[in-house]
Amino acid sequence: MDKKKTEKTNGAAELFFWAQALTIALVVLVCCNTFFFRLSGVWGQSMEKTLYQGDQLILQIIGYDQPERGDVIVCTSDAFGGEALVKRVIAVEGDVVDISKDGYMMVNGEELYEPYAREAIEDDERGNQKYPLTILEDHVFAVGDNRNYSTDSRYVEVGQIEEARVIGKVLFRIWPLNKIGGIS
Repeated sequence: MDKKKTEKTNGAAELFFWAQALTIALVVLVCCNTFFFRLSGVWGQSMEKTLYQGDQLILQIIGYDQPERGDVIVCTSDAFGGEALVKRVIAVEGDVVDISKDGYMMVNGEELYEPYAREAIEDDERGNQKYPLTILEDHVFAVGDNRNYSTDSRYVEVGQIEEARVIGKVLFRIWPLNKIGGIS
C-alpha cells in the first residue's frame, strides 16, 4: 500500500514540475516577444524576391530606434487599417527621393543600387506623390522590393512612414525552414 501512495505522490510531483516548467517557459516567451523580439508574417507579393507570402520573420524591437536606408522593416499605416506592412527603407529624414525616367529610385540625386528590387518601376506604378520629395523629420520613405506590385510610400495614401509606426527591423526568416536565415 505504501508503494502505491509513493507512486501517486511521485506522479503528482512530476506533474507539478512540468506545469511549473511550462509556465516559466511561457512567461519567458511572452517577455521576449513583448520586449526584445517579435514574430511577424508576410502577406502579399510586395517584397518578392526577398520575402514571399507566408514567410515568418523575427523582428528586432528593443534597441532599434533609428531606421536606416536598406533596412527591411515592419510598420503600420492608416491606409491599411493599422495592419502590419513589410517594406524596405530607401530614404530617411532630410533625404530627397525621386524616380528616374527609367523607373529607378533616386535618393539625393543618385540612382540607388538595388539588387534586391525585382524590376524597374513601370510608368503607371510611380505612385501619386509629387517628386522630388523631401523626407520629413522622424519619417522614412519605404517601398516594397516588388515595386510594380506594392502599395507603399510612393502613394499619398500610405505616404512617408512616421518612425513611431515602425514596429521593428527584420532580423531573419524562420519559416519556411529551407529559407531560414538573414535578410538582405
